[in-house]
Amino acid sequence: MKQADISRPGTVIAGLIHTIANPQRKILMSNVQHSHINSFDKNWKQRKESFYTHWSKGKILNQIQLAFRNHWSLLCELMKNPDFNQGKRVLEVGCGRGSLSCYFSNAGYDCMLLDISEGAIDIAQEIFKTNSLKATFKVGDVNTLPFEKKSFDVVFSIGLLEHLEDIEAPIKEQIRVLDDGGLFFGYIVPEYSDNIQKDYEWVNDILKGYAEDTAAEKEEVYRSDAGSEYYLPILKRYKLKDIQASGVYPLPMISHSKKFPFTLMPKKSEKALVKQLEKMLEENGRKTGKHSWLCDEGYGQAFIIWGYK
Repeated sequence: MKQADISRPGTVIAGLIHTIANPQRKILMSNVQHSHINSFDKNWKQRKESFYTHWSKGKILNQIQLAFRNHWSLLCELMKNPDFNQGKRVLEVGCGRGSLSCYFSNAGYDCMLLDISEGAIDIAQEIFKTNSLKATFKVGDVNTLPFEKKSFDVVFSIGLLEHLEDIEAPIKEQIRVLDDGGLFFGYIVPEYSDNIQKDYEWVNDILKGYAEDTAAEKEEVYRSDAGSEYYLPILKRYKLKDIQASGVYPLPMISHSKKFPFTLMPKKSEKALVKQLEKMLEENGRKTGKHSWLCDEGYGQAFIIWGYK
């Protein structure tokens, strides 16, 4: 296994201050305590952010759409690897609203979306229907995936594994249903306290004074603080090839409420923010010579692990 050699970005962003509105991320599975599942379900059902999609076919309108556009761009790079079988069968585990699967579907892939939450699946189905995108949806548990072995060419999760207390069983299951030459990809958002975000929390503190959020309080959810060293040995144990890890998302998240589900600022503020974030990404790409979404692990908002079967 090897750690991707990526340099840190360095840049500043103009502070944005204003009111607020809208969404972000994922769901968990049955090996987490039942109270954690209930917390996710309550957030899906009670928060208006849950009904927003982070997929955009055209112009990027906010910071989370920018993030998912870059998730997709990075995945496309990983699928150029000669170890990848170039297949079109895709499974998203713990899909939530299925934003990244929207990109796969729009590109002609055969998509299966699975989540343990019926509410999340209902939201994902509505998003796909509204955008005339095709996919199959299933309620199921990541510990016992309801699929035959070697059923998919890409198996991935976005913001799932950090919410699981036992990660070996779900990773083993995802590799089991992955076909030979298939890509396993995990995007993990640990509990960071010393990453890029620390330099911008003062902006978010100011935004809290302007927010008029009268919606139900967001439920607390379990989140691990483990790094890639906790996950990579499992990928090795189950015989994946070209196993790697890297930090990603070298940008601050600007909001009065970053907790799941993420709350966006007003449209004009988001538009101005996106311009600044795009400049930061351009600088990061120039400095590192790598994909602009990559950075040192521990610097960005998340890290990724991947390998090929």
